[in-house]
Amino acid sequence: MATFLIHKSNEETQVVKLEKEILTLGRREDNDIILDDIFVSRRHAEVIKKGEVYIIRDQKSRYGTYVNGIRVTEKKLDYGDEIQLGNILITFVDEKRLGYIPERKTVTRRFGDFVDIEKKIEELKTLIAKGEKKANLLKITDEIKQAVGLYQQNLFEAEKAREVASTLCEVGKVINFVFDLNVLLNLLMDLALRIIQAKRGFIMLYDEQSNALKTKVARNMGGDIDSRKPFGISQTIALESFRTKNIITTEDATKDSRFKTQESVIAYAIGSVICAPLLTKEKNILGVIYLDNPVGLNRFSEDDIQFIESFASQAAIAIENAQLYEKIKREERITERLQRFFSPEVVKKIITEEKAIRPGGEHCIATILFCDIRGYTSLVERIDTVIALEILNEFLSSMTEEVFLYEGTLDKYIGDCVMAIFGAPVSHPDDPLRAIKCALGMKTKVEDLKKKWQERLKIPDVVGFEIGIGINTGEVIAGNIGSEKRLEYTVVSNAVNIASRLEDIAQPGQILISKNTYELVKENVKVKLLPPVKLKNISQPVEVYEMLELI
Repeated sequence: MATFLIHKSNEETQVVKLEKEILTLGRREDNDIILDDIFVSRRHAEVIKKGEVYIIRDQKSRYGTYVNGIRVTEKKLDYGDEIQLGNILITFVDEKRLGYIPERKTVTRRFGDFVDIEKKIEELKTLIAKGEKKANLLKITDEIKQAVGLYQQNLFEAEKAREVASTLCEVGKVINFVFDLNVLLNLLMDLALRIIQAKRGFIMLYDEQSNALKTKVARNMGGDIDSRKPFGISQTIALESFRTKNIITTEDATKDSRFKTQESVIAYAIGSVICAPLLTKEKNILGVIYLDNPVGLNRFSEDDIQFIESFASQAAIAIENAQLYEKIKREERITERLQRFFSPEVVKKIITEEKAIRPGGEHCIATILFCDIRGYTSLVERIDTVIALEILNEFLSSMTEEVFLYEGTLDKYIGDCVMAIFGAPVSHPDDPLRAIKCALGMKTKVEDLKKKWQERLKIPDVVGFEIGIGINTGEVIAGNIGSEKRLEYTVVSNAVNIASRLEDIAQPGQILISKNTYELVKENVKVKLLPPVKLKNISQPVEVYEMLELI
């Protein structure tokens, strides 16, 4: 029976009987004969049995299949033939002759044929000196040519392997050092095209909002890709790779039954394609990397496919890190903006519970509070402007702290007036009561501030410094309002107008609340009912209560 003797460095010779009709050799674990060598492709070659005849066929490996030192695509094997796949030497023998074949102690070195070249050149010199016949000289010359060709091929393959290893190493580096997603994606595309001879390359990432793959980077080697025109990428192939989380390949898409009817394949004559999923360690898919060549150009080899698989795995880690970094920076920016208007607790809820504050508005029930300084204008006229500004800033800061204490929203400052919202964008069952407690806290804070200012600034004028507060509850439209260049979160409705008018008529030190608010807090407060009040721009008189204390 035909047998392979597989010679590996520092290992005993492996004996394999060729019993199957088709026997596969390569680095991948599903091969019949697994050859663990960097110069061996995933599916490197196969041996086909036809009766008593054995044929070896190369499977488009990058580094080639050699029989007796000559690179072959397909060849009938004869007993005694030596097959070289990468650094592994295989002898094809008859099982009956095993006992007569000496065991090889070493495998032929990858670059050992340079010594053979030197020997043959010396042999040629000797024959020339002896006046050997021309036919014999030509034979030696041909052998030298073959040896030189093999040596050059080996050098090319070694350089290619070094370049592959170097590229994968560079991808490993960018994982830790490049966090700008756009820069990273362009760098990854360039690294991939350094190894793969592809006419075009694309990186597409999944976009949650549109639930679609979006092209982030596009390359057209030898020409520019016009961003205003369709890229001509086979969406079918890209989506299939994304959906199945598997690498999709085809030697010629125009002849592949899966893709040949697709419009883009026909229009752009898409030939050889590799499309690999960008999978994280947790097998979450981020997108795909897609490379193709038109019909008639280079077809991708098994080694190209293997490289892209390894490349995509590392690229996915780098992309995931960059996306996470961008998310963190985006949340930091959002947090910084939100903290101007919301308490830390509300900011946390908005971010963690994904309570997005979107353009436009939504209807909700909210309690609105207006707080204004009584007599501030006359105070400014009596004291230094710098001191007046210092007092105002400290007042606004103190009032804001009180709003945040009860998880309210700072809507805006209107001069020396503070507008706050309780119930939007984050609501609580007791928002009206929170507004009442905030108002009482504001009054207490103002008394503390007055004492501080008198002691620190020696200003007796602040004795008459008081605030008036108006509170109302009702339906509002809450959301981002303004231009595209400047959006501000606020609430609008007649309920806001009533709260503002109540603050207008409040006496120094007085907290006025509407009937709507009172009905929601009456079990918890002590109030004084005031005569109905006609408010500016409000058609009907409004029932008003003066807040006295909590029960």
